[in-house]
Parts: sequence; C-alpha cells; structure tokens
Amino acid sequence: MNEELQTALSEMELLLDRVRSAILASVDSKGQPLSSYAPVWIDGHKNFHVYISSLAKHTSQIKRSGMASVMIIEDEADAENLFARKRLTVDCEAEVVVRDSDDWNETMALMEERLGETVSSLKGMTDFDLIRLEPGEGRLVLGFGRAYRVFGKGLQEIGYIGGGGHRSN
Repeated sequence: MNEELQTALSEMELLLDRVRSAILASVDSKGQPLSSYAPVWIDGHKNFHVYISSLAKHTSQIKRSGMASVMIIEDEADAENLFARKRLTVDCEAEVVVRDSDDWNETMALMEERLGETVSSLKGMTDFDLIRLEPGEGRLVLGFGRAYRVFGKGLQEIGYIGGGGHRSN
C-alpha cells in the first residue's frame, strides 16, 4: 500500500478515536429518510454501538430495515474549512444485542467507560435498545481532493474513489 493510503487509514483511526457521537440515517417503510444522532462506542472491528430509545423514530426504522448509515464527522471548531470537514460515512447492517446477554453486559460496560455516567443511568431503562451497526462499505473524506473508499472486515481496506482497493496489512 502506498504512503498516502496508509496515512488516510491512520487519519481515519484518529477521527474514530476522537468522536463520541454519530449521525444516523434511516428510512421508513415508504423510503422516507430520517437523520438523527446518538452517542456511539466503536469497537476494534469498527462496529458502531448505540444505545437508543425504542420510542425514537430512528430506532423502529433501524430495527425494521436492519440497516442504517452512520456518519462520524470532525467538530466544526477543529475543522480547517467547513466545506471540507473530515468525515467517515458507512453503510451498516444493524443487529439488536440481546439485553442482559454477556455481549450486552460487556458492551454496556465499555460504553460506560467511554461515554460516562449517563450510560449507567440509562442502562436500566428497558425501553432502550443496544444496537450494533456492522460496517460494510464507506467513504472517507479528509479534505479537498482526499476522498477514499473504505471497505472489508473492520474497514481495513482502502482505495481511491473510483479505483481499486488496497489491503492495509
């Protein structure tokens, strides 16, 4: 892999490490789009985990369709140019993690550690669902003329938009 692509993957890692919330996009049964946001914890495989109220419109849409789009975007205050904010947008498959399973307990503990005491307060609320969003393919934008396709297990493969992919390993 060339140095530019390796640098792009490193910048993606920094972006993912800095953020604590994600913009979510979902659609209803008629194809009407909805954007929302939720605090997020991202595991080592680049799965996005959100703990969201079942009363929220996006929750029912994500559970019904089994998919969502996730956008991680740099803070406006940190951006060199508002027209070229660093961002990662990923199409994901959604899975509800079974409440009180080992997976649920381990994930919630890690979310508490990363996101703070509000998670502790909310985890007892049974009208919330823990949803794992497994990434498929995405687009990484790191500035003007710096857009990449990211894909593969854990988003470890990268290529130029319109070009071939390259393994990061």
